[in-house]
Amino acid sequence: MADPYFSELKYLGGPPQDFIEVAVDAGADVSGLVVTIYNSDGSIRSTNTLDGITPTTVAGRDVYVIDSASSATFTGLGKTNGISLSDGSTVYQFSSFSDPPSPGPITATAGPANGMSSTVIGEAGAGDSLISTDNGGTYTVNTTPTPGTIPCLTAGTLIATDQGPVLIESLKQGDRVLTDHGCTQPLSQIIRRHVSVRDLRRNPKLYPVRICAGALGQGLPRRDLLVSRQHRMLISSAIVKRMFERPEVLVSAIKLVELPGIYVDDRITEVTYFHLVFSEHEVIYADGAPTESLLLGDEALKSLPAAAMEELFTLFPDLVETPMQKTNYKIPVGGRQKRLIARHARNRRPLLADYDSSSIPV
Repeated sequence: MADPYFSELKYLGGPPQDFIEVAVDAGADVSGLVVTIYNSDGSIRSTNTLDGITPTTVAGRDVYVIDSASSATFTGLGKTNGISLSDGSTVYQFSSFSDPPSPGPITATAGPANGMSSTVIGEAGAGDSLISTDNGGTYTVNTTPTPGTIPCLTAGTLIATDQGPVLIESLKQGDRVLTDHGCTQPLSQIIRRHVSVRDLRRNPKLYPVRICAGALGQGLPRRDLLVSRQHRMLISSAIVKRMFERPEVLVSAIKLVELPGIYVDDRITEVTYFHLVFSEHEVIYADGAPTESLLLGDEALKSLPAAAMEELFTLFPDLVETPMQKTNYKIPVGGRQKRLIARHARNRRPLLADYDSSSIPV
């Protein structure tokens, strides 16, 4: 069973906008979990539990959001605060945000983390959050906070395989999926989660991003494509080369909504999200558009359900010994993603203007 962790943290907005997102294994007992917020001098600012909070379940994880609406004890989260996640005498995480001298690591003088020094995980600006995609191992700035969400594709998407396009919900373990390297890779795991109208109304961040047919350039995607907000799409253009000195990068779908034909679709009444898992991080084709598979680092593997992990390691025993944190694709930080898309919008350049169309399956 994977340890619980802070999957997203938002501060600097004041209590009405701040939130703490905690991810645990689906169905895990959270009655003993305590989130303690510390002042810079190590004293306790507030103590919060997950009792009474309804989680969103995505890809084998229950995701709890502590904010002023869900917790009567939450008084906000500040830049100079520290934050711990504990269960009894076990402290899973003790983190803070600012590098020295403002204030640097915090040494707790009370509570679950008493005597411990925090790990500085980075800073986010006003309106931004810190998000982790590897079980709390690292954090990056997210310019569009998304409490309660995890990157996924959706039902109805056609995935390119060696047998032609196949609906994502019809894929099976072992099916060979085409990648942008021009070869096929066997699908090792499929993880799905249905989001009901009730879930969508309770957490509007679960509404998908709709990428209309042709919105990426070169006629792609071939049909309207629905993805979760944090699912990353491949971008290849002269602007990418100038900014990053490489031909292509991966960018979260929510960053693309500034462009024509791409928007959050809040008209749908339900959606089923899917993760496609391979032995390596791949770029595959969804309705013809290049997009990522689930990025599995050695920490991110822990986010899979126990049964899925056991099956994955049975199929690919080398994964037990081989770290997989690295990806061959550039994933810019949130602010640079935003600037990249702004330049495409200003110059009216397609996101796939320079993508090698010969690699796109018919």
